[in-house]
Amino acid sequence: MNTEQIKAMQKKIGVTPDGFWGPKSIKACQKYLRDLMPKPNPWPKSDQNSLRRFYGQPGDESNLVTVNFPFQTFYEGKRVTKFRCHKKVADSLIRVLKNIGEKYGNNREIMEEAEDFGGVFNFRNKRGGSSFSVHAWGAAIDLDADDNTFRDSWPMKADMPLEIMEEFAKEGWLSAGALWGYDAMHFQATQ
Repeated sequence: MNTEQIKAMQKKIGVTPDGFWGPKSIKACQKYLRDLMPKPNPWPKSDQNSLRRFYGQPGDESNLVTVNFPFQTFYEGKRVTKFRCHKKVADSLIRVLKNIGEKYGNNREIMEEAEDFGGVFNFRNKRGGSSFSVHAWGAAIDLDADDNTFRDSWPMKADMPLEIMEEFAKEGWLSAGALWGYDAMHFQATQ
């Protein structure tokens, strides 16, 4: 993001809009998104035991449902119309995606991020780790992986719009970019 975009975001989250994304902006953004989340948050904590208790065993495809994208979406340039996710997150995820499409369908800057699908269910471990990714339960989604890679800091290099993070937060989903500072493509149904 450029300095003007960061200033606009800082103004929105309630910090002095100076264009510098430092500790105050990070903390304010995290609080801003957490304040949008429902109380109590409907999703489990992100530790493996909590995930198993709530979602069942990772990789259990009997817990997956197929849902349709509410807007035009692509994976590596090819049209994607459906995806599989955990049945417990399906309604919430569709609401998030519908809200993004309805609110920002005419905003190319935001929709380009949302329309670039990176995946939901993927039975695998976390990158570089030995525990399961939330994708292994079908309870995480990646959007615009090309511009929001795993290692890129957000918002200095990764460019996931705050507006998309807001829509996920309203459903209680964790936005990795804002809450971890990297992996801005990643959203997961955990606290």
